[in-house]
Amino acid sequence: MDERILSLHHKIKNQLVELPEQRDVSEDLKDLLLKMLNKNPETRITVPEMKVHPWVTRHGAEPLPSEDENCTLIEVTEEEVENSVKHIPSLATVILVKTMLRKRSFGNPFDWSRREERCLSASGNLLIKNKSGNVKYCYIHSSHRKQGSGDSIKSADLPDVGEDEVLS
Repeated sequence: MDERILSLHHKIKNQLVELPEQRDVSEDLKDLLLKMLNKNPETRITVPEMKVHPWVTRHGAEPLPSEDENCTLIEVTEEEVENSVKHIPSLATVILVKTMLRKRSFGNPFDWSRREERCLSASGNLLIKNKSGNVKYCYIHSSHRKQGSGDSIKSADLPDVGEDEVLS
């Protein structure tokens, strides 16, 4: 584990919470935050206590509705249960899929040797013929690109390929 993460974890566990002195933060809010960040779970403020805290209710002027007033029972039919989602992916899987969709990169996300490759729709891509004669899409890292709108890419390890050319 990274030393900085361990250091941060140690500070969270052991150092006193210090709120910055700002005029626009009320004493009631500071009190609530300190109670929420209390390191001792036995004395930390609970959710029901938060709901009646003076900062939340504006000293009783705007109390939160009770659970009876604010919650309604939702009844689910057997058919709805049968048609429900059977498997929920992990958060890591959802993040990975969203990242792949955003980057339009559908290769193996765990293949680190191909990390710099991107799909054709991203800027800085071109077609390159590899040693075996196969044409592949390659991403040109920004450090290899020339600045300017119409300049072509020049690099010792890259062929001269225009935007509309195809290697045969």
